[in-house]
Amino acid sequence: MLSDEVTPLLAASAIVVRDGPFEVLMLRRHAGASFMPNAWVFPGGIAEDLDHELGGLKITAARETFEETGVWLGAPLEDAEHKRRRLLAGSISIRPLLAEAPLELETLVLTSRWITPVGVPKRFDTYFFVVKVSRDAIATAEQNEAVDVVWIHPANALAKHAAREMQMVFPTLRNLEALIGFATANELIESRRGIPVEPIQPVLVDGKPTLR
Repeated sequence: MLSDEVTPLLAASAIVVRDGPFEVLMLRRHAGASFMPNAWVFPGGIAEDLDHELGGLKITAARETFEETGVWLGAPLEDAEHKRRRLLAGSISIRPLLAEAPLELETLVLTSRWITPVGVPKRFDTYFFVVKVSRDAIATAEQNEAVDVVWIHPANALAKHAAREMQMVFPTLRNLEALIGFATANELIESRRGIPVEPIQPVLVDGKPTLR
């Protein structure tokens, strides 16, 4: 199959924010990753069948956030790190975790949807959800796909990208830019709640993604 015939895989990502000061959670992908190596991104990944059964793409975003950063977006989860490792190993599914510490789906608010350009070998149709967590949420990289994590103000992240200190891809940059100007997580989330979200699909121009 030619690369321009690749069907995008359904995926979800969580833009996790917190206050005091306003910061967003980002992770750095492994330098040896087959997709976006060494890039700083938001936690996320491909939707699984069970995600759809349990509540859809918001479940995908929450599961991937927990797997990659250890931050659980639901009610308090007992012995969370042990359960995270079991989930990563495939010895448990997310179903019992949701039963023990439910996720309030309305706390995840759809903010954007990006589709990988035609002509890229790996394509994704990714829904981005913004969600607030408490200041005491502890994030740790799982050291496989994600090798580093950071809480950072969006403007600082963009400045580090401009200085070539944090490598980022086009959708990540655009989503970060959309966070600029908000003083608190609640202000951001309420501004996005219920808005129409149209899919954005850049095109490749000289090998680089750009908007039409």
